[in-house]
Order: sequence, then C-alpha cells, then structure tokens
Amino acid sequence: MIYDYAKPMPMGIREKTNFWLYMTGKGVSIFGSSIYSFAIGLFVLKMTGSALNYATTLMLSIIPMILISPLAGVLADRLPKKWLVVGMDVANGTLFLLLYLYSAENTLSLGIIYSTTILLNIFTTFFGIGMESAKPNLVTREKLVKLNASGKLIDSSSSILAPMLGGVVFAMFNIRAFILINGISFILSAFTECFIDYDFNQSKTDAQAHQKRDNRKGFVSELGEGWKTFVGSKLMMDLFFIFVSLNFVLGFSVNVPGPYIINALLGLSSQAFGLINAIFPIGLIIGTLTVERLMKRVAYKKLLIAMNAFIAVLAMAVGIPSIDHGLQLSSAIYVVYFSALYFMMGVAIAYVDVPLMTLIQDEVPREKLGRVLSIIMSLVKIVLPVALLLSGALISMLPVLAITIIGGLISLTVSRAVSK
Repeated sequence: MIYDYAKPMPMGIREKTNFWLYMTGKGVSIFGSSIYSFAIGLFVLKMTGSALNYATTLMLSIIPMILISPLAGVLADRLPKKWLVVGMDVANGTLFLLLYLYSAENTLSLGIIYSTTILLNIFTTFFGIGMESAKPNLVTREKLVKLNASGKLIDSSSSILAPMLGGVVFAMFNIRAFILINGISFILSAFTECFIDYDFNQSKTDAQAHQKRDNRKGFVSELGEGWKTFVGSKLMMDLFFIFVSLNFVLGFSVNVPGPYIINALLGLSSQAFGLINAIFPIGLIIGTLTVERLMKRVAYKKLLIAMNAFIAVLAMAVGIPSIDHGLQLSSAIYVVYFSALYFMMGVAIAYVDVPLMTLIQDEVPREKLGRVLSIIMSLVKIVLPVALLLSGALISMLPVLAITIIGGLISLTVSRAVSK
C-alpha cells in the first residue's frame, strides 16, 4: 500500500513523531552542553593549572540560567515555541562553528572560553524554557507524564555520561575537533526540531488566548502577569515550597555534609567516593523509568509530599556515621550504606520532579507557562548555592549530624505544611 503524503498524518503517528523528535532534540542539546562544560573545564584546568579558573568556568554554567530565565520565560510565551527552540539550537551550533574557525588561527584564551560558556548557557536556558513550556502542546494529556519522565531520563543520563564522555573527549580528541563536532550536532538537532508539530495538542481556546496577547506590553508587565498567576494559586505555591525544600535539604544536608563525612571523617578512598556518587544518578534513572506506573496509582500531590518527607529522612540519615567514626567498621560497610542512601534519594527525587512538572503544566494556562516556569526555576536555583554556602559555614561550628538533622526537619516541616 502506498501512503498518500498529501493527507494529514494520523494523530497517533504525529504524536509519536513529536515524542521522538523531542527526545532527539533535547538529548543533543543537553548532552552537547553538558559534555562541553565538563571538557572545557578540564581544558582550562590543564591550561592554567588554577582551580579557581576551573571553578569559575563551572559557575558560569549556572549564573546565566538564574539571570536569564525570567527573560526567557517572557519570550517563550510571546514567540512561537518553534522559533525559540529551533533558533537557540541554531545559535548554539553557530557559536561552536565560529569558535572552531577562531581557534584555527588563534589560541583559546580564558576570555574567549568564558564568553563562549556564558553564551552557550544563555542559549541553552532559552532553549530549555521554550521546550518545557511547549511540552503540553506536543502530546496528548495521557502521554504528558511519559514525555516528562523521558525528559528527566535525558537529564539523569547526562549527569552520568557527560563527565565520562567529556573525559574521553578531552583525552582522545583535540579540543578543536570536539568543538566542530558539537557545532554540527546542534545544527542537525535544529533541523530535526523543525519537523515537530508545536500545535499538536493546542486547543482553539489556547490559540485564541495567544492571539489576543498584547505583545506591546513591557517585560516587567508581562513578568508581573506570570508572578500573579504563580502566587495566586495555592497549588502552585505548595509545589514551589516542595521544590524549594527539596533543593535546600539536598544542598544543606547532603551535598556538603556527605562528602565531608565520607572523605574527611571516614577517610574512604577516592574510588569509594566516586562509586557512591555514581549510584545517585542510577537511582534517578530507575526512578524515572518507574514513576509513570506509580503515578497511575497514587495522586500526584500525595506522591510529592510523601517523597519529599522520605528524602528529608534520608538526608538526616547521611549524618549518622559521623556520630562515632572511630568504630573501625569496614570501609565496605560505609560504601554500601551511603550507596543505598544515595540510590534511594535518586529514585525519590525522580518521583518528585516528574509529577511536580506535570502538575505545573496542568495548573498554569499555557499562554503563561513559560513565565511561571522561569520564575520558579530562577528562585529555586538561588536556593541551592545559598544552602551550600550556609552548610559549609556551619560545618566548622556544629556537629555534622546536627546539620543533616536541621535540614531534614525543615523539609519535613514543609511537607507537613503543604499537606494541610
């Protein structure tokens, strides 16, 4: 049978096509950005021998996201999603190709590397907000959970594979060759994203609301509308506080105390520390692969509250080995203990992230989704570095166990408050 391509593509095929094109586009963008950030950090460390310059390169991967997210949210709601998604991948591809041409005649200086890293993360932030706000229009409501879970799977996989691939790239390839490959990959990704149907699940009401938008409004006015939508919904505020408490307890009770206990107090080897850290994203992946089935049985908000409380308990448990690190227990016991904790945290975080994003997409009108997402992401991203700095400062003043318990109790309090 010969298919008549003049006919509209059947709904099921269009939805599957959207799904796989989304996976391809996001996968290339996330992996490309993550691998580049890791590899270029190593390049800077080797070039300068300065840990400060290396840390600066990594920080430049975070700061633009915090500062640019509000603008990205306004543009995501104002412009067609296709323009933003495709345009940002084209921008990233062009950036890498120009960097490749520049490096043919010039040495890659710190200034050029820093500037490229900033631009890369600005473009990636616009891409991320645009793609996240486009999700409800890419598939039907029944497939939205699967799309969110698949997106989380890409994020989790990149956290495992990006450092590995970045290390391989740095060891085996000239940095210029990698820059060229990355540039071409982004351009090819943009080409595939051109074929996504960004209006597949857009209702007439949503389309009319977008057409009635007054694009003459200023940035502050548009962002204010997103803020009113955000603070005007009890559900949104509950979700926000869950998100904030999750990031706070991880930064305050896990990310600083965990490595300190493992390395400084228990004196485990670097190999053991690496193994423990590798278990965490594996838990994320397992959680992502199983969350869809769980969400069919448990109410989304109930699942969020339960998992947030569970993570708080796990965070408090991180500090238990610090009570008496002179017990002379086998290193293997500590490795198993922390690996189990980190694995369960990974699973539980996936059980929070996917239903949380799905609830936000359900609650917020689609014409305002970009702005609301950008506000949430900006505020939440600020919480983590504050928690890290606060925990680092307190670790010399308080017992480590007290720090893990304080963070866990704060998170448990939030879970109890939003459950009412």
